[in-house]
Amino acid sequence: MRLAVLALALALATATVSEAADDPVLKAATDLTGDVMFLESGAPGMVLVVVRGDQVLIRGYGETEKGNGIKPDGASLVRLNSITKVLTTEVLVSLAAERKLALTDRLQRFAEVRLPVFNDRAITLLDLATHSAALPREMGSAPDGANPRAWPTYTDRWTWLPGYQLPWEPGTIASYSNVGFDLLADAIGKAGGRSYPDLLRSQVTERLGMTDTGFAPTQEQCGRLMIGSGLGGPATCVDTQATGGSGGLYSTGNDMARWLRHNLDTGNPALALSHAVYRPRQAMQATIGFDEAAPMAGLGLGWVAVAARSIEPMLLVKSGGGAGFMSYVALAPGRDVGVFVVVNRADFAMFSGLTDAANKLIASLVTR
Repeated sequence: MRLAVLALALALATATVSEAADDPVLKAATDLTGDVMFLESGAPGMVLVVVRGDQVLIRGYGETEKGNGIKPDGASLVRLNSITKVLTTEVLVSLAAERKLALTDRLQRFAEVRLPVFNDRAITLLDLATHSAALPREMGSAPDGANPRAWPTYTDRWTWLPGYQLPWEPGTIASYSNVGFDLLADAIGKAGGRSYPDLLRSQVTERLGMTDTGFAPTQEQCGRLMIGSGLGGPATCVDTQATGGSGGLYSTGNDMARWLRHNLDTGNPALALSHAVYRPRQAMQATIGFDEAAPMAGLGLGWVAVAARSIEPMLLVKSGGGAGFMSYVALAPGRDVGVFVVVNRADFAMFSGLTDAANKLIASLVTR
């Protein structure tokens, strides 16, 4: 009976799939794996993107909102949540390549108020980009009724930071921080002489043709937004540039396919900067909040490095959760394979299964 039920469920899931791929290998690799990932997520819907060299597969499963009968596809708008951070660091390294800033710059350079230090050790941009600036995960609880991706504002965080007491020396402990990445985006804006959203557009999304990736979706784009469920969802479709550095980005499967292919370009020197490991795990006194997808071996700029193990290659990964969505991206550097998956259900208990399946999907496509 259980096998019959599973077979029926798989058939129903497959019936809701839309795909675009010429590579029969990608199709074979995802036929069963994608169905199982979706069913075990318990989400109303899922979008899966797999890139292998020049080949791309994009599949949608289930519904954009529970009960609406509309299946997601590559044009469905989704929330990236904390995957936003690795696009922030891409802007960071692009400005570093133009010598408009240096990773070793103190945050104080871009501030109009005096910032906290610990034993004369100041926060640097590298500290912010590797979660090692001795800052908390959040400033505190959002005000009642605040959109989860539209708070804290620029004014909120720069009013708060001068009075915050660093609990340890920056650069010695890695502890996940959302507010740190929003401060990083603020500094990037100052260095680039433009608003951070404008810099993201000019340095990354516009160059790659990522027309649906940004912080201020139009009415038409909001009409394509998958509706979140579970923890923190659904959230209204509003301007989220307040958290532009940490988690505010909207995107689509189509755009993320372009971005994945771009990140697999081993000849791009700026990407080599963001993919490098700056904080090896063993060099830190503690590492807090980085093992939800797999054991963290070290931290790049926003990226979490995962060591090769068993059949799985070395990976760069980033996960995101909140506002009714869970998202995950993983790359196998030098192997031309990457995966992006997002579900419109925020549930941290199920997430490890989803990320493990994505990692194993990459392993099935990397055999050398």
